[in-house]
Amino acid sequence: MSSISSTALLTVGTSAAGILCLSLAGLLPWTAFALLITVHALVLRRFSARLPVSAPLVVIVSVLVIAFEAFRVFEQGNDVVLFALRDLIVYFALLRLVLPKTSRELHQIAGIAITECTLATIVTESPLFLVGLLLMAALVPMLLFNLDESGFAENGLPRVEPMHWAKVWTGIVAISCLLFFIIPRPSSTILRQGIISRPQTGFSEEVDLYRTESISTDRSVVMRIIWDQGKAPGRFYLSGARLGKLGLDGFVRESGPRTGPVTVQESTDRLTIYPTGLDCRNVLYPFRLSHISPSSCSVQGSNLYWDGEAPRVYEVWVNRLGNDDTPGSALVPDELGDVAELGRRIAGQGTARRKVRRLTQYLQSHYAYTLEGLAIPRETSPIAWFVFAGGKGNCEHFASALAVMIRGCGIPSRVVTGFLVNEFNTSGGYYLVRAENAHAWVEYLDGTWKTVEAVPQSRVIDRRGARPFDTLRFQWIRWVIRYSLDDQVRLATSMFFPSARAEGRAKPVLAGFACIAVFGAVLLLISCLMKKRDTDPYRKVIGALAKKGLPLDDSTPHEIHLAQVSEHWPSLEGEFRIFLDDYLAGRFGGRDIDLVGRTKLMIRVVRRSDGPPGRRCR
Repeated sequence: MSSISSTALLTVGTSAAGILCLSLAGLLPWTAFALLITVHALVLRRFSARLPVSAPLVVIVSVLVIAFEAFRVFEQGNDVVLFALRDLIVYFALLRLVLPKTSRELHQIAGIAITECTLATIVTESPLFLVGLLLMAALVPMLLFNLDESGFAENGLPRVEPMHWAKVWTGIVAISCLLFFIIPRPSSTILRQGIISRPQTGFSEEVDLYRTESISTDRSVVMRIIWDQGKAPGRFYLSGARLGKLGLDGFVRESGPRTGPVTVQESTDRLTIYPTGLDCRNVLYPFRLSHISPSSCSVQGSNLYWDGEAPRVYEVWVNRLGNDDTPGSALVPDELGDVAELGRRIAGQGTARRKVRRLTQYLQSHYAYTLEGLAIPRETSPIAWFVFAGGKGNCEHFASALAVMIRGCGIPSRVVTGFLVNEFNTSGGYYLVRAENAHAWVEYLDGTWKTVEAVPQSRVIDRRGARPFDTLRFQWIRWVIRYSLDDQVRLATSMFFPSARAEGRAKPVLAGFACIAVFGAVLLLISCLMKKRDTDPYRKVIGALAKKGLPLDDSTPHEIHLAQVSEHWPSLEGEFRIFLDDYLAGRFGGRDIDLVGRTKLMIRVVRRSDGPPGRRCR
């Protein structure tokens, strides 16, 4: 391959790698990626062609594109800033690729590709982006070397073997990883502001019993939870909002002034929660909350809210045996008196626990669970319609009806919305919370607030299994996307002051370092062996001569070798003399000679020859 064709291939490949990084980061649709790759393929075929485009026309089109993107940002706001920036970078990447190219322009193409990769690095949350990043790390050094080779001297720079680029690539990856985990840095502003976030719709603080559209089963992961301390339960409820005010349309939250942060109490368990694109201001936690970090949240009524934007990760300390005896209400509006009366008749006599169990069994056996939309008349209470007319509903209808029936027995109750966590990833050791796990249940006051499930138990199935790809994705998000200064401190602490918890958290990072170190050591060993094997091209020629029946002692001077070849293989004397002169001049004379190519040519001549006369070839 000629120098021009290799330059074209490396240039177009580097530009395409930048486009690939944008697509893998979710910034560029794959249809647009396919179209742009087609353009790159056309440019590769006619790399040096000149388009009939004048410089003024290029300037005018560029100004129009910039003006359009500025107007777009002005009209649509900050939500499109990132995408406008992406469009401008891609436009100038294509413009630079199709216009006439000198060495300076080729360096600009590499710089634009690096800019695309940097932009993708900031916003990505996909581990697949690592493919594009490694491709850039491999192509950019090769392109820059190729440009330097054609510009430094007439004969260019010394030719390098492919193993050299493998070592360069390994060095770049190792140094980048080392700097990434060592150098302190603040969290990314773009990630913190959520410019590229894609909120899920799996949680709503309020219930809507008049919902007419069907509830979709969205399998998107909205949270991952690591149980750090205490015995992890098989399933648990992640509370988001407690709705204690009952009206004709159902339960709603009680408004009230913010009363400051949660008070610190004794805890039995600790867990770390990693929300993923969940648009929620409620603080989600299980059991009885004792402490939370960060503590930038405050109580409002019976609920807890973040003071600002919800953090990307937070820790909660809870007490599953805590005594939560905050007051509740047993009031029922007159319009729902018939539902409350039905609850009293079904519950009968006995303790509060027995009454609630009878009510729960009645609802689960007499009503059907459905995710379909319901046509409930607006002039009718949706709870009364569900109990006396509809006979079917979702978890919100079951929970609302059960809470009203419990109040009919004089027992304070409320509806709670949040998530039912019942899926555990055994390969990663954490819980998965999906958008479809959004749920509503009931709490009733019997000395303390107790939880009761209203929907049929057949609808709630615990799931335990290995999710290796999600484990990989979570480790990428945990240790790359959301890696912070706090994590650096924890990692350093775990190395010098190990503990069971710290060792568990640092294990993925240390394993990554170990893999990189092992890979680098193996690559270095292979390189050293190949280098040792290929150190002296002259030995290869001696080996080829020996296979043809002319063994030469490599401890004797080169002049004796030449004399032996002249004596025993006269037809090869001329070629061997030329090779020997080039070898000595290149190896010891400092001349710029392609010894690799010259050695291959000499070995080819030896192999094609019949061998020295009178000697038997092996």
